[in-house]
Amino acid sequence: MNSNKKIIGITGGIASGKSIVAEFFLHKSIPVIDADKIGHEILRNESIKNQIILCFGDSILKDGDIDRKKLGKIVFHDMQKLHELNAIVHPPLIKEILKSIDGNPKPMIVIDAALLLQWNMNEICSYVILVMASEQTRIERLMQHTNLSYEEAQERIRAQQEFSDEDVDFIIKNNDSIEDLNTQVGFVWEQITHKE
Repeated sequence: MNSNKKIIGITGGIASGKSIVAEFFLHKSIPVIDADKIGHEILRNESIKNQIILCFGDSILKDGDIDRKKLGKIVFHDMQKLHELNAIVHPPLIKEILKSIDGNPKPMIVIDAALLLQWNMNEICSYVILVMASEQTRIERLMQHTNLSYEEAQERIRAQQEFSDEDVDFIIKNNDSIEDLNTQVGFVWEQITHKE
């Protein structure tokens, strides 16, 4: 790992708005490694796909690919199943993130990952930003952007571990307007870039 790089970790629960915060950095020409995107690619990897089919059966397939909605319905109802899925997907995902960091020559890189703290990736970060929003706000956002019911949205949010703020450097509260969010991110940007 290149210790000269400044690595910024952005974390937060589903529908907290961490991807919007990551976009702020993208607009500043800072590369963003999106853990979700890598996760989607990993599901298409033949050997990983086969392990998942072995674990969950082929009812999760649609046109030969893993249907994330069907898989989601199973794992968000059953914490044991969620742990089994994570045990298959997370190790190669973390490996890919580290590879992306090493392969990128830019001096500052952002990792956008909901599970950043659970993966102990805060240990390689110069700064960690936690994006938070109330449960009600997140449920409404999830329902707006997906076709999940209130109960399903609540289930997904509650399936994630609570976020502790002890391993983070900045907390952004995203319950209000996009302007308010941008103001908070702008403040964090100032702090990060002036602490050279």
